[in-house]
Amino acid sequence: MIIVGGGPSGLAAACEAGNIGAKVSVLERLDTVGGLSRTTVFKGSRFDIGPHRFFTRNAEIQRLFVEVGAGDILNVRRLTRIFYNDRYFNYPLTPLNTLFGVGVPSSAAILASYGIARIKRAIGDSTIENFEDWVVDRFGRHLFETFFKTYTEKVWGIPCTRIAAEWAAQRIKGLSLATAVLNAVFRPQRKIAKSLVDEFAYPRLGAGQLYEKMALRVMQAGNRVRTGARVSRIRRDNWRVVAVEFDDNFGCRHEADGRYFLVSAPLTEMIESMSPAAPPEVLSACRALRYRNHLGVNLIVDGTPFPDNWIYVHSKDVGMARITNYANFSPAMASRAGLSPLTVEYFCRPGDEIWVASEHSLIERAKRELSRMKIVQPNCVLEGFVVRSEKAYPVIEIGYERHIAIIKGWLDGFENLLPIGRSGMFKYNNQDHAMATGLLAARTALGVQRCDPWLVNIDAEYHESRG
Repeated sequence: MIIVGGGPSGLAAACEAGNIGAKVSVLERLDTVGGLSRTTVFKGSRFDIGPHRFFTRNAEIQRLFVEVGAGDILNVRRLTRIFYNDRYFNYPLTPLNTLFGVGVPSSAAILASYGIARIKRAIGDSTIENFEDWVVDRFGRHLFETFFKTYTEKVWGIPCTRIAAEWAAQRIKGLSLATAVLNAVFRPQRKIAKSLVDEFAYPRLGAGQLYEKMALRVMQAGNRVRTGARVSRIRRDNWRVVAVEFDDNFGCRHEADGRYFLVSAPLTEMIESMSPAAPPEVLSACRALRYRNHLGVNLIVDGTPFPDNWIYVHSKDVGMARITNYANFSPAMASRAGLSPLTVEYFCRPGDEIWVASEHSLIERAKRELSRMKIVQPNCVLEGFVVRSEKAYPVIEIGYERHIAIIKGWLDGFENLLPIGRSGMFKYNNQDHAMATGLLAARTALGVQRCDPWLVNIDAEYHESRG
């Protein structure tokens, strides 16, 4: 079995295939495993690509996580806040904090617009066509304008009216203003919305530690994990893939053949790399899909600038979308006590000014914005570096499902090829869902169980409400 991509889905698939007794080769284009869940070490401090927390209701994935992470899993108390209008707001929102933060008039407007939304729903006057409609229906327009619009448009780079309502349902299912208030005031013991979960698991040395351990397990079983292997061509004979071609870090071309192929590389790249080429209508659908690039400015800061795991930045006057302090996940993430490894996150398109900016200018920008927000003064930043991640987030834009249906319809005809994971399936899901797609795909490929990995997360449940 050939697995393209050494992230959560690819390594979960490799572990499962190895357990079943198959011979596996994992091809990862980067020099380390983990994909967007990898951990980078710089000057002794450790940085994830962005904040990752592990929480799942899938018992099988939970067992895998605990088994692989054995001895290195921490239970972390979640603290996240929203930075808006030079103030901090609890997330999930709490009534008194919101009242004193936005003021009595704005709080009254929030409640009034929420009441209007409920009346419209009751009389059947609510039309849900996009993300904005969905949130306004659940929270009211004033709260949408205050706590959803700016951040969401920073992340996606398009108006909320162009984002599919499905994405909102996927990210914040089960949560409404009433749910948030009830949870804050009464702390109910019943099952709560996943967005309100306030404790999560985390590997002691970063999210990537889990995937480094998984890769080690794959290799200890006699299988191969090859990093620095960039797949450039997927060769097929009608409806059967026969081999993939990839280049190593020295520019040498290699070929890997196998009986089955699982691909977690971006769906668009997989389609474009087919040889012979995919049909015109499939290529057209592929080229209509878009991903969002992610840029992390990583800083080693003297001191502890904030107690949160991460902060959502809703202010319009700074470009960053989120800030994470990894020392608040695990003390081992900092090279020594008293330092904080921070990641300041930006989202952009290929070719955007921020994407092509130099590392120095990006670090200086992050320092200016942190100073503007009174979080970190520039002289407290000791070191910095930048990580750029292409095609990090699939853009769930209105109409995308038509293009996915065309692509999936063609891919379903293949005898021995399955896309897996977030990028490979163009699904905005979490690492536990990505791992589940890998497990199911491996079992399907090896005839152990007939599953459809596309159905993972079909109920649109998700753990996070932002970013």
